[in-house]
Amino acid sequence: MNDLASLGVITLYLALVNAWAAGLVWWDKRQAGWGRRRIRERTLFLSAFAGGFIGGIWAMRGLRHKTLKTSFIWRFALATLANLSLWAVAAWLAV
Repeated sequence: MNDLASLGVITLYLALVNAWAAGLVWWDKRQAGWGRRRIRERTLFLSAFAGGFIGGIWAMRGLRHKTLKTSFIWRFALATLANLSLWAVAAWLAV
């Protein structure tokens, strides 16, 4: 696979996983308002670890959901840092 095709695959993956993460936050907010079963925090952390941290943060700030829960924010940030570390290692190995 050439470099341009690889970049396209990575871009598509990141677009999909960020839309998925934003959707999870939206659904969690909706379920919370209805008093129904919520999305597990572990699932939200996994979405950040998978690369959806930008969509997750965008949705959390836009919907004002989980922005005051400090323990959640720290763990979400840790999942984000773990994801970025994996991308850094992958980029280093690709050179």
